[in-house]
Amino acid sequence: MIQKTIITTLLALLSGAPFLKAQTIDTTSADTLISITDSLVWELAKVIKTELKEKNSPLAILMDSESMMVIEKDTYRMVKRKRKLKATIEETKQYWGYNSQIIDEASMKTIPTSIGDQSNYLPELNNAKSVHWGIEQQWGFNLIRGKVRVFTGIRYDIHNYRFQNNYIRLTQDQPEFTATDIDGGPFKPSSVDKSKVVVNYIGIPVSLGFQDKPGDNSKFSAKIGVHAGYRVRTHTKIKQSGGNVEKQFDDFNMNDFYLSPFVNVNYGDMGLYMRYPLTNLFKDGQGANTQSVQFGITLKMS
Repeated sequence: MIQKTIITTLLALLSGAPFLKAQTIDTTSADTLISITDSLVWELAKVIKTELKEKNSPLAILMDSESMMVIEKDTYRMVKRKRKLKATIEETKQYWGYNSQIIDEASMKTIPTSIGDQSNYLPELNNAKSVHWGIEQQWGFNLIRGKVRVFTGIRYDIHNYRFQNNYIRLTQDQPEFTATDIDGGPFKPSSVDKSKVVVNYIGIPVSLGFQDKPGDNSKFSAKIGVHAGYRVRTHTKIKQSGGNVEKQFDDFNMNDFYLSPFVNVNYGDMGLYMRYPLTNLFKDGQGANTQSVQFGITLKMS
């Protein structure tokens, strides 16, 4: 009974602010009694701490050089918690593939001239060399258990349209896209190795994605979405057999905006993608109705 009374009294004393051990005793001061009391309580707490430990009591006293506190042992348990899912993940990818075109034949026009046939549509492409490259930085935001996410980011694309006929020339500052075949004409150069037009876009992709595991450790993933882009530069490139290169910069009546649904399927660090644009390659009324389709592989960089 006495022991319980002492413990109860001590717990009541300890329920307030931490105690400070007395460092010195000033016998001429009114603080002497307080200092002595503190020292006695401190020593009594040490004794009770030892007794509680020996009797395996549910209570325990924690002490350091300046403070003490009474706890219930059960409140100090190791609890295993599941790792919290990342709210966002980052992806950096490269896209390598090919360009192909679909032209509305009803909108195609060809006009014979003294320098060669002129057309308002993109000439036949060398499909093996009409390559597309892009780099994309995306952020995925968790929707459902880290497996379903919405993605957005920024992307830069370079579309190369390599002509099958190296003697194709594009004409600048025209009201309509103008491609001229100078093969056999009076201005035909002696030998040409390459003729192409290059279009650069910067844009924002938005997609809904699924992955088999949450976080960054998924193997299989798939996305479906839409990419909106803006044309930042267009130029032609003519390379002659002697090594001379000629470039011309103009919009060549290309559409300033680009809107394309896409689908990506990935396994590990590699995948496949395809994009089919909703917008025409040329500005409205300034060329034949043409869609440029891209397909190829993706390579994960991070």
